[in-house]
Amino acid sequence: MRTIFLTGGTGFIGRQLVEELLKEDVMIFLLVRSKSKATRAFQEKGILNEAALHFIEGDLTKTDLGLSDEDKDRVSNTDVIIHAGGQMDIQATQQEATSVFLNGAKHISEFAKSIHQLKGLQQFIHVVGYMSPFDDNNSKVAIDVFKEGHDYLKIKNPYEKTKFLADLYIRQQASAIGYPLSVINPPTVVGSSKTGSTEQTAGLGLLVASMRRGLMPFIPGGKGYKLPLISNDELAKFIVQVFKLEQSSIQTYTLVQDNQLDPDISELLEVMSESMNMAAPKISVPIRFVKALMKSGISKITQIPSDGLNFITNRKFPNDSSKKIMGEDWFTKTSVMNFFPAVVADLDYRLMYQNDQHNHLFERTLIGNTVIYQIPGEGKPFILLHGLLSDGEDLFPLGLELHEKTGQPVWIPDLPGLGRSPFKREKNLLDLYLNLVKELLGKAADGAHWIGHSFGAIILLEALVREYINMKNTITLLQPPVSKRNSKSFNVPQFMNKWALKLATANSIERYLIGNGLFENTESIPKHYIAKVSNSFTSPRILNTTLQLNRFLSKDYQGDFTKVPRDKLHIIWGDHDRSYSAPLHLGEIDVVPYGHHFPLSHPRETASYIL
Repeated sequence: MRTIFLTGGTGFIGRQLVEELLKEDVMIFLLVRSKSKATRAFQEKGILNEAALHFIEGDLTKTDLGLSDEDKDRVSNTDVIIHAGGQMDIQATQQEATSVFLNGAKHISEFAKSIHQLKGLQQFIHVVGYMSPFDDNNSKVAIDVFKEGHDYLKIKNPYEKTKFLADLYIRQQASAIGYPLSVINPPTVVGSSKTGSTEQTAGLGLLVASMRRGLMPFIPGGKGYKLPLISNDELAKFIVQVFKLEQSSIQTYTLVQDNQLDPDISELLEVMSESMNMAAPKISVPIRFVKALMKSGISKITQIPSDGLNFITNRKFPNDSSKKIMGEDWFTKTSVMNFFPAVVADLDYRLMYQNDQHNHLFERTLIGNTVIYQIPGEGKPFILLHGLLSDGEDLFPLGLELHEKTGQPVWIPDLPGLGRSPFKREKNLLDLYLNLVKELLGKAADGAHWIGHSFGAIILLEALVREYINMKNTITLLQPPVSKRNSKSFNVPQFMNKWALKLATANSIERYLIGNGLFENTESIPKHYIAKVSNSFTSPRILNTTLQLNRFLSKDYQGDFTKVPRDKLHIIWGDHDRSYSAPLHLGEIDVVPYGHHFPLSHPRETASYIL
């Protein structure tokens, strides 16, 4: 068993790294500021292994890392140090950045020296950004980084400058003292390739935030400029592979894929725009001109600091040493572009709901780039499709009721363009959602219990018309909106137009919900629902998708259900709906005394009706 001392383990990269390291025969001492907070964070992630993971309270910015004498003794047997500490904050002041990065490098290097002199340090691994100017050829640059560093590096941004000087200092110390050093240079880190979940909103999130506010009308740099990316789970796997090596010197690993394979910034913005259901920028502007604009005051409007553009580059990066470890095709197989739309949608979602809370009973995964929430179980899964003015999380209470009553799996997608799922352009809007049904059918080979609410019910009806769903499956329709009461019903009082939605107050949303019979009364509206709907319209992705789907349902959609087998359908109808009538032509209907959104307001009763 090898012993690891890890800094930065509670961060966006660090928690993923801990999860990967715990698959090895290791004991991890994790430097944290608060044991209680760290315990909660790892409990939520489900990776709290008390036998192999030990929290050590301290502070990277303090002498001796702020460790107690007892903890110094506990970690004195460390075999490998992994230094990934320091919050990403491109706008950190000189004092803040020096304290965290330069002083942190000094204190962790002193710790490494004492370990090496005591027992021999097997390896020091340092994670530092890909734009660092230092490599194995200049690791012995003989300057005092604390006194001469600011003149040596002609970089104005304190965050970047101090991180790079910390890189140089750690190289100097490893060379002078003689322990093996591995420097890992990842590009901008985004979320997991399994989920797209990107908790670090200060990187790519700055670009998403600017785009969602309509403040990215041009392409910075244009052709040849790139914003290299890597997922945090692939980065973690790489660090673990380096940890397994027997190093004898200083080695640098740059994790930027081959230049010809990496999409340039215009392609990246095209994918981002499609994911956000927005028009893509077309005009390229030189980086130096964009920076000048930012410095003139545009940064305050876009909320992107001019130094944030430093991550967009036309440099070429050597990656042969990384390929030797992971294989020649590793960069291609692990390309972020495979799931990049899901990353963009996740960041957009987080920027809507600053205090995002996810129900941890549901596991999150991706099918294609669509987010799916799942509870495991035995038997055929219940697959729940939500409607407009909602997302997958709104059906969690219903999903939990179904699971608790049956023990069967529950799958709930965020429909494309809504919730955390990106939009994708299709010639026929409905095909976007029918393609999801086909993908889910492929995952549920033995059949499923399909439940569609409102627009989700339309999707299932169309899937039946096209004969996608066979006899292994059952279908329940909750409030299928196919029989309008009158031509104006779904548009009163012009609520469903862009500016009405963007400017809607909580009171106007509530009036619309009650006036159209989505809920039977104010008391039946779930807590936080109105605030969630209001926040969702700050997202162009959700706003534009909602408007397109509403227009499709109210004007363009003419469903022909004459071939739908009535005996296959179980229909439940809330009779407080004032926009639609019960679709008696589709078959027998169970009527309930609720509004259009009864699966959200009455999940327990709805589960009983379904079963």
